[in-house]
Amino acid sequence: MQYETEEQQAEAIRKWWAENGKSIIAGVVLGLAILFGWRGWVDWQERQAETASEQFSEARKAYDGGQPAQVHEKAALLREEYARTPYAALATLLEARLDAGEGKLEQAAEGLTWVRDHAREPVLQEVARLRLARVLVALDRPDDALKELQPLAESGAWTSLVEEIRGDALRAKNDIDGARQAYDRALLTAGGRAPRYLQMKRDDLGDPEG
Repeated sequence: MQYETEEQQAEAIRKWWAENGKSIIAGVVLGLAILFGWRGWVDWQERQAETASEQFSEARKAYDGGQPAQVHEKAALLREEYARTPYAALATLLEARLDAGEGKLEQAAEGLTWVRDHAREPVLQEVARLRLARVLVALDRPDDALKELQPLAESGAWTSLVEEIRGDALRAKNDIDGARQAYDRALLTAGGRAPRYLQMKRDDLGDPEG
């Protein structure tokens, strides 16, 4: 449509504004709300991460200082209030190590399962799976341990450790040939970095018959 005079153009603008002005204002207000809301959310996330970091630092000090009750307290707090931060998973890994060291294998397995299921960082999930598999072997649940290792084996992550724990699980199942092969793969993958105890595990099984 063409407007011959400025008055016609001005009138058209007034009509358009009357029809659309409210929705435009609402859109601008919503946009500003989203913008400032986003900034507020980012600020909140940063505060959460900072507080969670402080709580984890205290958990670490408690662990190093031989204060298990405080480790459990901090880990529980982080899981409850800061589960979306990596510090909840880190504290729970610390707690699980403490539990395993005290022979509380079921509690350790529960904590490691939580990390596996809730951690957002793949590396923390992988570490949890590895440690959980070790604990499951110690709990005489080798089949469950092998299931935990499967995703890691498929991804090619932590190959030497995966094969070592696989060897432990197969040995627990009295599959000595399978255990030998797993330990051999672990040693081959580790190369010169293989720990002495891994070679001892393999030597303990001897050579295949025939």
